[in-house]
Amino acid sequence: MAAGTDRFVTHAMATVLVDADEWNARANALGGTSNSLLVGLASRLAQRAGRVAADGSVVVIMPVEQRADGDTRANAIGNATVTVDPELATTDLRDIRAAVKQALTSNREAADNEMAVNAIVPLLPLRLLKAARNATTVAPSNQVGSSNLRVVNPAVGRPDGTDANHFTLRVLHLGVTEARMHQLGGIQSVLSGTANGKVFISAIAYQPGRPNSNDSLRQDLSNALSDFSLTGTCQ
Repeated sequence: MAAGTDRFVTHAMATVLVDADEWNARANALGGTSNSLLVGLASRLAQRAGRVAADGSVVVIMPVEQRADGDTRANAIGNATVTVDPELATTDLRDIRAAVKQALTSNREAADNEMAVNAIVPLLPLRLLKAARNATTVAPSNQVGSSNLRVVNPAVGRPDGTDANHFTLRVLHLGVTEARMHQLGGIQSVLSGTANGKVFISAIAYQPGRPNSNDSLRQDLSNALSDFSLTGTCQ
């Protein structure tokens, strides 16, 4: 179907579990942290999908919590951005680690202009909001998301009072049209956390012109893990 249609698209989704000790050991061996390893993995997954700039780089956006005591905002988050060379990620995470640290520091120090603007959104006419959304410029084709929940509270894995065999979360993008996906240049995002001795990595992706099947994304995610000498169990 041609680009620009109003049909809703189905994003590819895949989830893998990696032994937490192996994940952390690999991050340490490469001079990084769990977070920088996830950023590196996101960049390799993007590379396999062709989501790279002319110089081969990938822009990774990380959500950052900004909630303080007494903060009742629904989405008290900001974004930190790093530019990554996926070719170097599998052998040395030190540059990514330093870039992530600098991005997080800059995010904490920067004024929250976006949240200030968001405060007036409920007061704006729906027609104006729709026009603003439609005017959104195309996102860079090498831009991807990476979100790390770190260690998840064990209580969430005990819905009946006993430990679940495994625990995962997934990212969902619902009600997105094909036209919107082409306007944004597609999407790729990974979400990770640690629970019950496992690191879960959940990926969602849509790339215009590609199969966008769960099987293809699962294979790409598995291969990206292999690039870091890691193996995972697909869910």
